[in-house]
Amino acid sequence: MRLEPVTEDNYRAVIDLEVHEDQRNFVAANVRSIADAWVYRPRLQPLAVYSGDDLVGFTLLRREDPRDLRVVRFMIDRRAQGRGLGRKALAAIADVARSEGRTRLVLGIVPGNAVAHGLYAAFGFVETGEVERGEVVMAHDLAPAHHLDGDQ
Repeated sequence: MRLEPVTEDNYRAVIDLEVHEDQRNFVAANVRSIADAWVYRPRLQPLAVYSGDDLVGFTLLRREDPRDLRVVRFMIDRRAQGRGLGRKALAAIADVARSEGRTRLVLGIVPGNAVAHGLYAAFGFVETGEVERGEVVMAHDLAPAHHLDGDQ
């Protein structure tokens, strides 16, 4: 699993990624995320998620607090869901945070998004009790790398 910058070579494929119909109310369109990243650069970083040579997802990261890496957007394409790739992609994001000396991943989740909540909770995210812009804030304290996903 690897994260690569969104570039002129892959941005159209990233825009074409989509979640299942019943998940669409929970995730912003990738074209919106790429536009946000352009407007709010350099704080936001759009990254394509690859499993081997296959583009399987997208994430948008924000760096403001030196301790935290904020996962602003995260999605796995509907055709790649159900294969454990979300967990592996989160592990790759955690590795990025650790490599930058950060100690926590933070994200917001739309209430009612049970699938994402289950994924994040299984990965080790816990609700902080905060709500930002209608989203429940979850955080994951990062220990040194010890996950068993040797799949890079």
